[in-house]
Amino acid sequence: MGALAVSTAISYLITYMPTFAVRELDLPASTGFASTLVTGIVLTGLTPVVGHLSDRFGRTRIMLIFAALILALVYPSFAFLVAAPGFTVILGVMFLIGVLKAGYFAPLPAMMAELFPVTSRATGLAVSYNIAVMLFGGTTPLVIVWLVDMTGSKLAPTFYLMFLAVLSLFSVVFARRRLGIH
Repeated sequence: MGALAVSTAISYLITYMPTFAVRELDLPASTGFASTLVTGIVLTGLTPVVGHLSDRFGRTRIMLIFAALILALVYPSFAFLVAAPGFTVILGVMFLIGVLKAGYFAPLPAMMAELFPVTSRATGLAVSYNIAVMLFGGTTPLVIVWLVDMTGSKLAPTFYLMFLAVLSLFSVVFARRRLGIH
């Protein structure tokens, strides 16, 4: 479930982005929706490519690289977006978010399948995936709004994503070292 945390939160952030663009950045709704469209296009094109690369170079290796990149880049990219909100900037930031998510997410389903023995794989995947999506994804818009309201900072969503990136990093390291998933 921890390995899923950052990926599912980013999915819900992408969905929430039009609201964030209007509410926090004073951008037109169409700009927020355009950024979501760009992210979807990036995910559609890049996910199979990274999935193939993970078959060749190892799932956890690629996931660790992209989780670290999410941790390192989410704050500065959102800081740039908040400092200079505009059509081109939000498209660029969400393009980057799409690349980072595709890089992390593409190997994730195969890694998760490898975590469970064949006899309990369907149940293990279904239960862990759905609980993780409920905990880390479904609550993301609520947490983002609450953090922005509590801190007064438009960058507050990045703190949540960074926290989940650390959780996912530790989970992938655990899967790699303790469970032998590569």
